[in-house]
Amino acid sequence: MGIISFLLFATTLFAVIAAAVGFFDAARRPAAAFEFIGRGPKAVWMAGLALASFIMFWKGLFGIFGVISVVGTVVYHVDQKPKLAEVMRPKY
Repeated sequence: MGIISFLLFATTLFAVIAAAVGFFDAARRPAAAFEFIGRGPKAVWMAGLALASFIMFWKGLFGIFGVISVVGTVVYHVDQKPKLAEVMRPKY
């Protein structure tokens, strides 16, 4: 296996794991936190992250569906997840 093939495999594996981690993170958050933020219901985020991990695993990162899957995963981790953590943080 060449270096390019290894890098593509490693990047794809990282993206699939990131989507799976996002799915399990969304699963442990309460649905009320998603409603409070107002960026879509919990079921939509969970379905999107599950579908993203499946698409990236099956088809890879390249192509229109792979790119959309990567963008959705990044949006969850960079935007949605910190807001959920802030909402769930206890206020003293």
